Amino acid sequence: MEGPDFKKKRSPIVAGTAAGGGSGLTDDIIVDILSRVPVKSICRFKCVSPSWRNLISHPDNRKKLPQTLTGFFYFDEFDSCEFVSLAKPPPTPTRNWRLRPPSLCDFAFLPANTGGGALDCCNGLVLLNSRSASGSEAPVSYVVCNPATEKWTTLPPVPESAKISKICNASILCFDPAVSPHFHVVRLLAAEDDGFTEDDLFEGVQIYSSETGVWVFHPHNSGWSPVGHRSRRTYFNGLLHFITSDQRAIAAMDMKGQTQRIVYVPRSKEVELIGNSQGRLFYANRDDRNTYKVSIFVLEDHGRWTLKHSVNTKGLFADADEYLQSELLVGVAAIHPHCNSIFLFDSLQGRLMLYNMDSRSARVIRSVTETCLWSFVPYVPLHMETSALENGN
Repeated sequence: MEGPDFKKKRSPIVAGTAAGGGSGLTDDIIVDILSRVPVKSICRFKCVSPSWRNLISHPDNRKKLPQTLTGFFYFDEFDSCEFVSLAKPPPTPTRNWRLRPPSLCDFAFLPANTGGGALDCCNGLVLLNSRSASGSEAPVSYVVCNPATEKWTTLPPVPESAKISKICNASILCFDPAVSPHFHVVRLLAAEDDGFTEDDLFEGVQIYSSETGVWVFHPHNSGWSPVGHRSRRTYFNGLLHFITSDQRAIAAMDMKGQTQRIVYVPRSKEVELIGNSQGRLFYANRDDRNTYKVSIFVLEDHGRWTLKHSVNTKGLFADADEYLQSELLVGVAAIHPHCNSIFLFDSLQGRLMLYNMDSRSARVIRSVTETCLWSFVPYVPLHMETSALENGN
């Protein structure tokens, strides 16, 4: 005979769906099963019935399920950072309205004098400057945090050494919970007399591992140089992929500073962006003969690039002839991590757009600050705990 609590323990999916067949699975078992499927499937399952939607949307269960893209860390030409949310705006949005969750705006959960400005984001973790390191003579230090769980840790100061350049062109966070619970911070180092990552100036990388807790310098010993801009790099399958400075190839570096592979790209005017989506590596470039034409390529298992989609960005706007005369082109801001969509940015009018590659349609989703130099770093919340941040608070 069933006890009084039997119905409470049964999953609302089973109880509310005739097709459940009376399997009697509990909520915990159902959520555990759902936690192992792709996030795109999770979104579809919410449409099955109200009981499915309620189970998936419950705050306690949402922390255990894979999450989709919620917004971007937006860096302007002065490298200042703001969070741009993809949540629906209020009924009467203002010109530059942004929904900024407190933890993604000012990192209020961090102790005073701990976290500074955001530098990078990777798979739910955020890299910050450390406010405790003040003054030009103070050692460089960083903070890594998880806004979803409000966990954080302070990295040891970067060691000074006469043979290591003091100029850092980029600080990069590398983290993938599917590969390891530990994260790495990679610093691109250049010669002291210049801050540009050209072939004759790039010295090497300084890498911190949360597993060992130490910084290690790896000298530059390859025939390529990385581009430090955020849109020209991505961490994928345990390797940091860079668009090389000569724009001819994409190089993959492991967390020991060693080059694992170099994949040459089809000839183009400019490789705009590299990213990963749905378990595959992508890059976007412009056509040599038509600068308004943007093409998206995907790296196949056999190591060759295949054209996935092309779009003429000039044809997306009714007023294209009027404002494109300024030669400020619409650029690819990001590739959606879970859908066949890309984000485009109109830097002249400050419009962030979502372009669906399946329907070949675009819509403006946000207005942001207009700037010629910009980068959008995707943010997907990570609600799971990671051992690398356990000592943060």
